[in-house]
Amino acid sequence: MTASRRWTALLALATVPVAAAVAAARPAPTAQLVARTPLLTADPVAVRPGEVLTLQGSGFPRDVHVALLAGPPHAEATRIGGARTGRRGRFVATIRIRERADPAALVALACHDGCRVKASVRFRIVAP
Repeated sequence: MTASRRWTALLALATVPVAAAVAAARPAPTAQLVARTPLLTADPVAVRPGEVLTLQGSGFPRDVHVALLAGPPHAEATRIGGARTGRRGRFVATIRIRERADPAALVALACHDGCRVKASVRFRIVAP
């Protein structure tokens, strides 16, 4: 074997372990986990006293209890109900607004696991 062929053979052998290490370091596309971000929606976003507010949540863990709270933005929230997620991590809850509720801008909050998993949405109580 000539010196140039020997050099080519050594170079080829040296690149094989590097290529294998790079391929092993890349995760397979199916191995990547997609993080689900909890989402909460309110319908309608403007509700009158005595009417029903529907809260829909998604992206929560499956089959868990979710506490529902509401309050002014950047203030303490009060519990207004609860819901249980289904096998897809979704829930629907209906909340009746009190007849004597004052007009206000509020934030609804869906909370699980001590509020480590949460989502929020703004809504308004408008004058009758």
